[in-house]
Amino acid sequence: MRRTFRKAMLLTAFVSIPTGAWAGWVSEWTNVATKPNGDAADPQQSSMAISGGKVRVEQPEAITLIDYNTGTFTLMNPQRHAFWSGTVDDYVTQVGHSRMEAMRQKLTDAGRGKEVPKVGENPAAVDPAKLPPVSIINTGLTEKIAGYDAAKYEVKVDGDLFQEFWVAPIDVSKDLDVDRYLTQQRKISAGMAGRAATQFSALYRSDDYRKLLEKTFVVKIKSHHLGGGFERTATSIRQAEVAPSQFEVPDAYRKVNLSDVLPAPPPAERPPRQLNLKKGS
Repeated sequence: MRRTFRKAMLLTAFVSIPTGAWAGWVSEWTNVATKPNGDAADPQQSSMAISGGKVRVEQPEAITLIDYNTGTFTLMNPQRHAFWSGTVDDYVTQVGHSRMEAMRQKLTDAGRGKEVPKVGENPAAVDPAKLPPVSIINTGLTEKIAGYDAAKYEVKVDGDLFQEFWVAPIDVSKDLDVDRYLTQQRKISAGMAGRAATQFSALYRSDDYRKLLEKTFVVKIKSHHLGGGFERTATSIRQAEVAPSQFEVPDAYRKVNLSDVLPAPPPAERPPRQLNLKKGS
């Protein structure tokens, strides 16, 4: 469960960048999850490639491909040579079903299976008017990250600290469109459960957040959650040619169910995958 949370945060944390022209960007990251008791888990390394509206996030146990031009979401398991692919809506729906089934089984084992509500085909619609207020504050602090001077910001949702992130003056907008990114992230957050779902939904609808991410790149992020935290820091970022094959599933891979790629769904109080590109985080 905790591994899946780390993957989820990477994803819903990786995707913090912008879409467009050929060349692309490659970057390396160090990711650390914080346990509910405050202890830090072992660091995990990951890499990211961005080009032409497509993103590849590679972690030790999973590779994620997102095509923001078509809304396609692909997960690959390198050890099993298996993959799942569908729309972001498909992903959110299936993760929601898997989470509820896991909860149902847990309560059934405890003799309380009837307490689990039925799962709908789609996540509940989000009413923007009912979301809590979001404030994004420039702390005035800077830090040298991956060779860039990065400015630190704090995100508060309904007055509570939700995220801290550092942005560098790196414009990758020709390789990932912020509006397409945020549209997909809103869909993912709508499929989350618990308090984090509301917090992410509110953040991804913030005009200030969108404007900030138009011409900058998130090089470090700290997320704070009831079930723990997550920190992601770039160790290198550079422009580079990214081969189209990086965004394709190898011929040797077989298509399987989503549950066979990621066996354990993220816990209810934790957000599913969040990438950390420039347009989001």
